[in-house]
Amino acid sequence: MADMYDPKEPGDPHEDGSPFWEEREIFHSQRSAEKYSGLPRRLRSLTGCLTQAPLLLMLLLISLGLFMLLLTTLVQVFRIGQSLRRDTDHQESYSLAVVFREQMHSDLQEVHQQLTWMNATMAGLCRPCPWDWTFFQGSCYMFSKTQSTWKASVSACEDMRAQLVIINNTEEQKFLKSWDAKNNKRAWIGLSDQNNEGSWKWVDDTPLRLSFWKEGEPNNIGDEDCVELNGDGWNDSICNADYFWICEKPSSPCPGL
Repeated sequence: MADMYDPKEPGDPHEDGSPFWEEREIFHSQRSAEKYSGLPRRLRSLTGCLTQAPLLLMLLLISLGLFMLLLTTLVQVFRIGQSLRRDTDHQESYSLAVVFREQMHSDLQEVHQQLTWMNATMAGLCRPCPWDWTFFQGSCYMFSKTQSTWKASVSACEDMRAQLVIINNTEEQKFLKSWDAKNNKRAWIGLSDQNNEGSWKWVDDTPLRLSFWKEGEPNNIGDEDCVELNGDGWNDSICNADYFWICEKPSSPCPGL
């Protein structure tokens, strides 16, 4: 019985008479052709990608540069805004300081005007000397309306916290002489030589340096040891005689603000 499968040996011919190995070679040739025909297409694709890579890199760099430029611009804008805000705050602070300084100056001027007015008012009300006393060159003078001895006149002035007048300069002598000439009254001054004849001293025990004796005075007629203001000069007289008298004391400064 013949076998159902009759494998053909290599080299056995086909029905058309062509050998079987030729068919196998053709099949392998086609597979190889298909295999190697795909390689150029991949190479061409890779070459295209490599050709496009610099363009993509350039676009990426340009995009990165634009982003950095935008970021730098935003930072600069932010800094400028901060600077403008600081300048604005500084200008506002400076403006407020100017307004405050001007207001303060105005207030000080007003206070100064009020103080000036108050000082003027108080100066008008202020009396550097008590009533019935006369002010001259920083001193107050009281011309008595009664007469006493020289010693009693000294005590009367001391009771008023003053002293029998001491004449220190020509202006003071002229001031007192004008009073004497106007009233035509003799008045005791605080000068005597009771303790030592011929040694004239004032009531504060200072020696006489500047004098305004009348002509021929002092003459010590009848033991004249005390001095009176008489007309245009001085005259030595008896201390127990009764004359008007002149007291002197420092003036009181007016209170100032």
